[in-house]
Amino acid sequence: MTAADLGNPMGGVGAPRWVRASLAVKEGRDPLGLQTTTEDRLMPRLLPGILELSRRALYFSFHAYLLDKYRELRRPADGNSLSAFIKAREWEYGLAVLHCPHGCDSSPVGAQRLRTVVNHQDPPYPRGESVESAFGGYGLYYRSPLAELGIVARAGTLLGDTPITVDVLRDTHRARRLADTFREAIETTEYAARWMLTTDPIPLDVLVEYARVCCLCQLRERPAERDAVSDALFGEDTDTPVPASNDEPTATASDAGALPTPSGPGTAVVQRRQSFAHYLTLLDAAPEVVDDEGAYREALWSPSSLRSASHEVVAGQWAGLVAKDVWQDGLCSIWSQFCRTGVDATRAGYGDGLTWEAVRAAARGMVGGPPELEAGLPTADVAGRIATGEITLPGVDGHLAEAPLEALRDATATVDTATSGLVVILELNRRAQGRTDPGWLASSAVRSAWQPSLAAVLDGLTAHLVDGATVADTLWWFVHRFIISVHERIAYSKLPDNTFRFRWEEGRVRFYDNAVGRFALAAIRYQPLASLSWDLDLWDRTDDGKAALTTGGQGFIAEAFP
Repeated sequence: MTAADLGNPMGGVGAPRWVRASLAVKEGRDPLGLQTTTEDRLMPRLLPGILELSRRALYFSFHAYLLDKYRELRRPADGNSLSAFIKAREWEYGLAVLHCPHGCDSSPVGAQRLRTVVNHQDPPYPRGESVESAFGGYGLYYRSPLAELGIVARAGTLLGDTPITVDVLRDTHRARRLADTFREAIETTEYAARWMLTTDPIPLDVLVEYARVCCLCQLRERPAERDAVSDALFGEDTDTPVPASNDEPTATASDAGALPTPSGPGTAVVQRRQSFAHYLTLLDAAPEVVDDEGAYREALWSPSSLRSASHEVVAGQWAGLVAKDVWQDGLCSIWSQFCRTGVDATRAGYGDGLTWEAVRAAARGMVGGPPELEAGLPTADVAGRIATGEITLPGVDGHLAEAPLEALRDATATVDTATSGLVVILELNRRAQGRTDPGWLASSAVRSAWQPSLAAVLDGLTAHLVDGATVADTLWWFVHRFIISVHERIAYSKLPDNTFRFRWEEGRVRFYDNAVGRFALAAIRYQPLASLSWDLDLWDRTDDGKAALTTGGQGFIAEAFP
C-alpha cells in the first residue's frame, strides 16, 4: 500500500477513517515576515488607533451608544450577553443602512449576509447576527480603536484591585458626548421607542426612519455628533472620572465612573492628528489620491509641499513606509521566481530535492528577465545603466531613474521576475541615498521579528555593491540572506500548519508546490483615511467629481501643522 492509496478514497485499497494528514497544508500569507513589519510595527506608529477596517466614523458613536445603553438597561455584566446584544443591534442597524432613503451606497458591517436577506426576503425582516465572531463588528473593527482612543475600558481593566468583567464606556466628557449624540439622533424614532429590544421581525418603515437620521452617510449632516466623533479621534481627556457609588456591590457596567482614564494625549493623539492632516495635504495637491491607491502611494513618497518642520517629520515617516513596500515587492519578485524555479526543477526529476550547490546555481541563474541581464555583469554597472536609461522595465515609460517610484513597484509586481525585482531595489537604493530627515530615519529603521529594517537592507546592499558583486552574486545574496533562512524559520514556527514552500530535508532542499507566487502587501490605510476624513466633512466632491478640501479640512491642517 502506498501513501497515495491511504490518501485517496478512490484507490483500490481501503483505509481506516481515522487516517489523516498530521500537518494541514496552508499557504501562509506572510512567508517572508515582511507584512508584519507594516501591520505590527509601522502602522501602529504612523496611525495609532485606526485599523484597516475601521472605515466609517459613525460606527464610533454607534458602538459607544450601545455600550452605554447596555449599562442603562443593567444587563448581565458578562461578555457573552454583551456580545449578543451588540450583534443584534448591528444587524438591525445594517438593515437600516441598506435601506438608506438618501440614496447612499454605504456598506455596513456584515453587508454580505445582510444583502442576502434583503435580496431574497420581503420585509418585515427577521432578527439575526451579521457577524458571527465574538462582539461582531465591534469586536473585529472598533473595540481596539475605541479602547486606544480612551473611550472604552475593555474587560479586564482593573477597578481598584478587581478586573471588570465586561467592556464599559469610560465616564469622561468625550466618551459620554460620543454616546449621547447618537442617542439624541435616534431617540424619537420608532426603532428606539418600540423595536430595539424586541425579537419580532422588523418592519421596513421602521428601518427607513432609522436610516434617515443615522445612516453612515448622515454624520456629515449632524454637526454635534460629527464634532463628538472628531473629538474622540483627535481630542484628549481633561476631566477626572467621577467615582462610582459605594452602593454598587460588584464591578459591573455601571461602575465605569471609577475606571482610570488614560493619561494625556501623548504622542499617539498628536501622531494621529498629523497623519490625517498629512493625508489632507496630499489630497489638496493631488485629488486623485482618494480614488487611486497608486496615486496615494506615489504622493506619500513624494509630497509636493510641506507646511512645517513637524509636517516634514510625518511626511518622512510615511515615505519610509512606502519605500518598505517597494523593497517588499522587489524581493517578492525574486522570491516568486526562486520558488517557481525550485518547483520546476523538482518536477524535472529532482524529486529527492536539490543539493545546496544546485540551489545556489538556480538562484544565480535567474537572469532571463525581463529585463534580461548578464550574470557576470557587475551589479553596480546595472545601477549605472538604470540611471542612463539603458535598462528598462515593461510598463514603465521613459528612463527608470525619472519614473515615479510607484510605477517601478507596480512594474515588478506585474512582470514578476527576479531581475525586475533587482532593478527596482537598486533604483530604490539610489533614491534613498543621503536621506537624513528624522521621519525617514525613524521609519526606515523599523524591523520585524523576522526581517531587518529597510535601512539595514539598503546599507548592506551598498556595501555588497562596493565589493564588486556581479548580478549572479547579488541574486544569491538576496535569496540566501532574506529568503531561504527566513522562510524556513517562519514556516517552522507555524507548525502544525504546513506553510513550507521549501525546506532542508536529509541534506537537500525540497520544494513544494504550495501557493508558489507573490504575496500581498499589507494595507497602509488608504481606504480608512479617505472614508473617515470624508465622514468628518474634511473634504468633499466638487461638481466635476474631484475631491477638494472643505473649510473644515483646511482648518484641520492649519491646527495640526501651525
